[in-house]
Amino acid sequence: MREMSSIKISVIIPTHNRAHLLRNCLYSLERQVYDKNLFEVIVINDGSTDDTRQTLEDFKKNTEINFNFINQENKGVSFSRNVGIDNARGEYVAFTDDDCIVPEDWLFRMYHDFVSVDETVAGIGGPLNCFALNEKLYASRFIQFLDEFNYIPVARKFIIFHTHISKLRGDEQIPYLRTSNAIFRKKYLKEVGGFDINFKRAGGEDPDLCYRLLNLNHQFFFDKNLVVFHHTRESVLSYFKSLKNYMEGEVRKSKKRHLYSNTVVRRSYKYLIPRKIITAFLFFCFYPISVLSMWHQKKHPLIDILSFPFIVTASKFFVLAISVFYHIKYLKAAKS
Repeated sequence: MREMSSIKISVIIPTHNRAHLLRNCLYSLERQVYDKNLFEVIVINDGSTDDTRQTLEDFKKNTEINFNFINQENKGVSFSRNVGIDNARGEYVAFTDDDCIVPEDWLFRMYHDFVSVDETVAGIGGPLNCFALNEKLYASRFIQFLDEFNYIPVARKFIIFHTHISKLRGDEQIPYLRTSNAIFRKKYLKEVGGFDINFKRAGGEDPDLCYRLLNLNHQFFFDKNLVVFHHTRESVLSYFKSLKNYMEGEVRKSKKRHLYSNTVVRRSYKYLIPRKIITAFLFFCFYPISVLSMWHQKKHPLIDILSFPFIVTASKFFVLAISVFYHIKYLKAAKS
């Protein structure tokens, strides 16, 4: 007779060529106060060419937690997470990224959050706090100024808006969770077929998954105290590269919006390009006000005061241009 597993939570981490960051992520999972016999960690090595494989082998030899890793050819973040789901033994599947560090009570809090919510809740997530090895670097200061990962998607009456966690009341409808800090019931992930493997790069795959869960009338719970620490991008250029990936994912979702039953979700993606035009125009108009606001705060150096609002405004026009580019690209592909 097959012995039943005692594993409650399976933690899935896809990784590609970031061994130097992955180590710290794994060490933080070793420090969990949650009973180590009740969770496992599965890392999907997605075709890394650095020393990721050796890092994983060394960690497995020395760790006391339930740990396994899977090596595969580079197939993308969605495919990797699906491999993790297929190999997960837990009732719940938690996701984080190789550039994240989770607090000691991360799994304990996630599990007890699930105990207190309704069965219709498919997933629970929390915010990300950015940190940098050198907070004096210009790029580090800029990313922390943005505080982008603490702006949470909220489904309002007509459209999805992003709201800072400090302004959340607790009764908002959360349309999706970020898989750098989220946990799901495995049975619901299997019910929708996991992640769409057409999303190969990070950006858009987690909202798409959650929208398909919404189709089945599942819900999401957001715990603003369930904080994970996220390593900041190392340059302003990498920030723009991430924006490019996110916008490709946004346009891809807009092309499959007919598959989402939630009215607010469909409306948000139907008017994607007009929204980006309005946003870029508003940021351009409010640029002088942003500069004055930073000046009055008296906590930023002059170069940051003058440049940060400019970069943010430029990023909105960049997002608009990328959105139009991918919109045209997918239209041409559909016609061919």
